[in-house]
Amino acid sequence: MKLSVNDPCPCGSTIKYKKCCGVFHKGRPAPPARLMPARYCAYAMGKVRFVIETTHPDGPLHRDDTAAWRAELTEYCKRTRFVGLEVHEVEPENDRGEVFVTFTARLEHNGAASELRERSRFRRDGTRWKYVDGDVRES
Repeated sequence: MKLSVNDPCPCGSTIKYKKCCGVFHKGRPAPPARLMPARYCAYAMGKVRFVIETTHPDGPLHRDDTAAWRAELTEYCKRTRFVGLEVHEVEPENDRGEVFVTFTARLEHNGAASELRERSRFRRDGTRWKYVDGDVRES
């Protein structure tokens, strides 16, 4: 997706990209409530480096072969249209230092419409929050 920095952010906010997810894509640390939409936006825009950098090394999606991972993500982003995002709930940090964010993403993958509902788990890696994994339901 090609986007001007002055266009509305793909995460669904009414804020310009440069003032919304763009600040996180440029390096500002994001709390889980903002990291989840910023990751969605990164997928929508094909910013796979951000997706890789914000994936926790303990998570099942993490790959040691970053070149292969980058290629896999790039191909997924090319085949998928990110139609919309709704964040339902952000749970407070638990006693294990994790935060859960529940959302629904509307997608078109290879031309077929679907919805992905996920309860994502985020954990700090050093000083930054990162995506670990999630419970997914697709329809």
